[in-house]
Amino acid sequence: MCQAPLSFILLLLPLQLAPALAGGQDSLLVQAPGGIAFSVTADGLSSIRLGDREVAKGGWRAINAEWMFGLGSRKVDDKLVEKSIEVVAPNRARVRHVQKDMAATFDYAFDGEDVTIVARVENNHPTEELAIPGFGGLRFVFNRPPTGLMLVWHYSYLAHIRREAFHPSHPNRVGGSYATDDAVGIGLTPLGTGLQRTFFFWDYVDWNPGRREKIPERLLYYLRGESIPPQGARTFAMKLRVSPDRDWKHLLQPYKDHFLATFGPVQYRADQRLVAVAHVNRNIESISKENPYGFHGGFRRLDLAEGVKAFCGLLIPALKEANGQGVILWGQGGENPRGAMYRPDFDILPPEVEANWPTLAGRFKEAGLRLGVTARPGEFAYRIDWKTDGTLRLNADDPAHLEMQWRRFKNMIDKGCTLFYLDSFGNSADDVKIMRYLRGKMGPEIQTFVEHQCDAVMPYSGAYSETDFWEKGSAAWAKESSYAVRSGIWNWEFYQWLLPSVQMISRLYDVHGKIPPGFEPVARFFVRNHISPMIEDFTLPGQAKELRAMQEEHREGGRKE
Repeated sequence: MCQAPLSFILLLLPLQLAPALAGGQDSLLVQAPGGIAFSVTADGLSSIRLGDREVAKGGWRAINAEWMFGLGSRKVDDKLVEKSIEVVAPNRARVRHVQKDMAATFDYAFDGEDVTIVARVENNHPTEELAIPGFGGLRFVFNRPPTGLMLVWHYSYLAHIRREAFHPSHPNRVGGSYATDDAVGIGLTPLGTGLQRTFFFWDYVDWNPGRREKIPERLLYYLRGESIPPQGARTFAMKLRVSPDRDWKHLLQPYKDHFLATFGPVQYRADQRLVAVAHVNRNIESISKENPYGFHGGFRRLDLAEGVKAFCGLLIPALKEANGQGVILWGQGGENPRGAMYRPDFDILPPEVEANWPTLAGRFKEAGLRLGVTARPGEFAYRIDWKTDGTLRLNADDPAHLEMQWRRFKNMIDKGCTLFYLDSFGNSADDVKIMRYLRGKMGPEIQTFVEHQCDAVMPYSGAYSETDFWEKGSAAWAKESSYAVRSGIWNWEFYQWLLPSVQMISRLYDVHGKIPPGFEPVARFFVRNHISPMIEDFTLPGQAKELRAMQEEHREGGRKE
């Protein structure tokens, strides 16, 4: 059985054990539409009701959440010493909590189904920082095991990934959260964040296997990734929506408003047409005197004039017939014997490829098609030893690092490239900063596709995701044969709702089992889900006419708002 830390136990102490009120009106009761009622006491937001049913109970206070992540000294004591409430207006209350080494002032403002909570948290410890400030105390009681966007991981995993658990990141791709049962929906929105790290964590009340998912209760935490220095203070804000309308779009509408105010709309011009993909590099073992850069043979030999001619002769007519937008080259410089594929120094081409590039780019430009390459903008290469390179992450706050990467992109844009696949990139706050900088330099006409996504990167770049086919019975969960977008089809639906002109490209990657005869072609699955199909170069000529018809069929389909 999991042993809860002391701060967690203190958080769940019965309310009658807490210190007495400091006088004055001792509570605020706010009635909201749909039979929702909020109650604020000196414990903070202490009760949420839907009719006769109590949906949430407990309180809301600041905590030292370092123990969850194995961070900090854990010396900043969050034990509650004194509490008070001031009812400011019929829809506003101010709660003050004094803790042993902390203090917090909460302003609660109610508007219909929403409550905005602004908390000023003070770290009064003389020498220790508060590495992970957080809030908790509300226990939500659902009428069945809840569903929704509810992140929860064991503390051992949190201690492993640490700040990577916070939005924006690969594990935490959406900054908002929602939960529903058969009667009520809960929506959560961070406020005033910029690119600061946030995390809504829905903890189980019992971690025992076989029980944790079945108990219809959850403990809510709002965690922040910005430390508070000794004798310092920070202000944090969030919005809570409680509604009998359980549609996730309704519950997350405040998050959408916050997101657009923070990041703005899409800053590139999307092109939903298909993209050809050409994996031109092969492997290190293919490097030889006859093939010094390890290219695949035939039309993929970009170091040979006849290879470039064959490449253009194969793909340009097929792309035109299919109404495709262009091609992205994987490994445009061939296979680098020093490793670190795909290379961060993606603009460095072998002399023979450099010599052939004007022909390649010129033919595509003349045909009105885009030429693209693979980049790796979040890293730079360094020598590990005489034969091997490694990579390090760029410092997104260093202007020199950003300028270095922009020079690489500008080199390729000047060579005629207007498509970029961004490898190993897109799922962190640093990646968002880098992409925002690059988009500002590129302008809206350059197409980019990040390998990994979080919602915060999507205003600045389109997305790439691989898609697998799962035959019925090929996995325990595969009740029916289906395609599965690896980054999540709901995530893609959410991104389209959040940013209607956002873009994604995808290709079929793994087939688990066999695709049954007559099953929906993967390209049709893509276009009806507003995903641009990625078609392997050598297969495009044989299906160009059919692909054009599929795209035209769904071109007027529109997106779900």
